[in-house]
Amino acid sequence: MLEEWLGPEFNYFHQGDGDLGERMARAFQENFQRKKREVVLVGVDCPELTAFHGQAAFDALQSHELVLGPTGDGGYCLIGLKRMVPEIFKSIAWGTDSVHHETLERAKNKGLSIKNLNILHDVDVPQDLPFWERASNQSLSVIIPALNEENHIRQTLEHIGKISHGEVIVVDGGSTDNTVQIAKECGARVLSSRPSRGGQMNAGASEAVGDLLLFLHADTVLPDNFSSLIRTQMTSPEVVGGSFALKIQPSTPLLRYIERNVTWRTRLFRLPYGDQAIFVRASLFRLIGGYEDIPLMEDVEFIRRLRKIGKIAFIPVPVITSSRRYAKTGALRAILKNKLVLFGYYLKVPPSRLAQFYYKKKKKKKKKDRSSTF
Repeated sequence: MLEEWLGPEFNYFHQGDGDLGERMARAFQENFQRKKREVVLVGVDCPELTAFHGQAAFDALQSHELVLGPTGDGGYCLIGLKRMVPEIFKSIAWGTDSVHHETLERAKNKGLSIKNLNILHDVDVPQDLPFWERASNQSLSVIIPALNEENHIRQTLEHIGKISHGEVIVVDGGSTDNTVQIAKECGARVLSSRPSRGGQMNAGASEAVGDLLLFLHADTVLPDNFSSLIRTQMTSPEVVGGSFALKIQPSTPLLRYIERNVTWRTRLFRLPYGDQAIFVRASLFRLIGGYEDIPLMEDVEFIRRLRKIGKIAFIPVPVITSSRRYAKTGALRAILKNKLVLFGYYLKVPPSRLAQFYYKKKKKKKKKDRSSTF
């Protein structure tokens, strides 16, 4: 029956008799007898579980002897081992909220090194069905880090409007203007954090309830159908995240050149920047540890880790971002500065030094005193 459903390219084995522990122990034993060095078993009742969690389990087994994927009801939906340990499968009260705890205690008594993945939710009883529905509908959390953005954030939030199956979170970094008030007026949920873009985005993600996370700059406007565009991309199981094309306004010929360069870089190198509105699966974001809390290049560092796991999607519909930073320093100077910072990053210059260079203000020349004294 399973082969008719899933196809002949997989190997199928009968579980045999016994309780859940006996059947899992048998599966591990048989695979270790086939000279497998690491073995991972997963349940089929956890809609949040993806192939990326399986890969994370195998990665963790390189440095740990036991990997568990705990569930919110006290059990687990994934278990991985490097060698057979029969004790963790015997006389467990399967189907109760003590399964994960009891397994951990027995593993500790055996001296095993243990890695727990992030907590997911499985479906055991009718009351758990909302987890299945939520995974199917792919709810979306839009997370906006902000600091003194009163001149731009209203337009950004009003254009988002009310999201079907979603939420908007603004993480304020200590604004001294009306940013927080405007965000609340627009219906966003407002959190506070110290001023650090990576830290602010992590703070928002930690409170988000969406299956998908969209990180948006406060001066960037999304396309009208952004949520459906994202959800369509994320229905593909190999896609781990993605971004949009970029349009900079008010526009100039040089800024249009930057837009084309962004499209080329994103398509060829799968390296979008934060101003392109990066989106990612929430479970995967937490699995890999979120953004690095560094002064600069947190978006590049995150995408470089993310693209090792799976496909980075590119939506050719643009988000519209403000040209203010190009107007402030001059487009040509901004392009050169961006290239130098990226070059320095790949040369492993510390992000703190890159930030000092990037944010360094141009010194104003002192005006000569033209007054005369007699």
